Amino acid sequence: MDVRGIERAWRLGWMRIIARMLPGPRTTTLPDVKTRPLKVLFLRYDRIGDMIMATGLIRALAHSSPLITVDVVAGPNTAAVLDRNPHVRKVFALRRGSWLSYLALGRQLAREHYDVIVDGRLNNPPAFTSTPLLMLSAGARYRVGGGGGRAGGNNDLVYNVRVKVPARSEHYVEGSKALAEPFGLNVSDFDWRTEIFLSDDEREGAEAVWGRAAARVTPVSIDNGSTEPRLLVNLSASHYKRRWGDENFIKVLRAVRAAHPAVPIVVIGLPADWDSVKTVAASAAAEAASTPQLREALALVATSDRVLTPDTSISHAASAFNKPEVVLLRRDGYPDSPFDMAGEFVFWDGDTIHGLAANDVVAAVLRLCSLTDQESAPSALPALQPHCAG
Repeated sequence: MDVRGIERAWRLGWMRIIARMLPGPRTTTLPDVKTRPLKVLFLRYDRIGDMIMATGLIRALAHSSPLITVDVVAGPNTAAVLDRNPHVRKVFALRRGSWLSYLALGRQLAREHYDVIVDGRLNNPPAFTSTPLLMLSAGARYRVGGGGGRAGGNNDLVYNVRVKVPARSEHYVEGSKALAEPFGLNVSDFDWRTEIFLSDDEREGAEAVWGRAAARVTPVSIDNGSTEPRLLVNLSASHYKRRWGDENFIKVLRAVRAAHPAVPIVVIGLPADWDSVKTVAASAAAEAASTPQLREALALVATSDRVLTPDTSISHAASAFNKPEVVLLRRDGYPDSPFDMAGEFVFWDGDTIHGLAANDVVAAVLRLCSLTDQESAPSALPALQPHCAG
């Protein structure tokens, strides 16, 4: 018995029923967004890095007309990315896997009376019941999303303003530009940078951490009068396959400390990796920083000068803050990698990162720490195109 096939057929059947209940024609185009107010709901409720990559698209939708307002459905772990974002009116949190959360959110969306829903999950599998249920609750006449292609035609049942689904090899940000085209935006001329907004208090909290890191080393003035750059090191990854061993990070940081004795180093990680954070930090006279809240980690990225991290949300945050970085990336991971990144990728092959040689990362991080202030200034960052080390 093909259990998965039966489940897929059952879900597709439910989706067809829901799709028939959705308002509006099966195929349509958006009205002129510059002539009438439109309430837009944007869906992006999965990973933190995906939400960061979506911030350029959210800004694009908001800028397509002064008559548009944009709300976002996020996950409980991704909503914080949008704190203080001036392009977002309201953020709703959806806890996937909880029908109570779906029901509560459905009632909230029904009260808002949206005109347009944009599904930003172009790099996700075809839509089934959860997304159509949210669209039914919101009652939007216009539903923008990827149609046909590798979505298998399923999406054509729920989206009536369809855009091209990007190839798997295309970067998410490049592919998601298609979602802004129905709004009349000239996507080729738009600035698609990602962005995160912090409060003064958040930055001050991060500065206090860097102050403790600097106190662990003796400041050294470089020839041009500047000081050594701050290095932020993130150990954690959401999956063990991308979690590099502590001994590798220790080898890298000891090499950095030998070459740059005065570099202030802060080490962070998920709460579950706190023991590792302390061990790695202690090996190189670095500051171990506890970051139980995402915004605390984001503030440390924003106030750093250089970043070393596996391919995680921290890598996307570094890109959003224009911080040169070394990212440990699976060789086929480009489509979900940091957008317009300054610095280097160090690629790894196979199913896990565990075979990545520490020497390759040492070389890349030493190059990173040797950049001058002029080379790492925001105006110079586009010249530092990512390339492969190792």
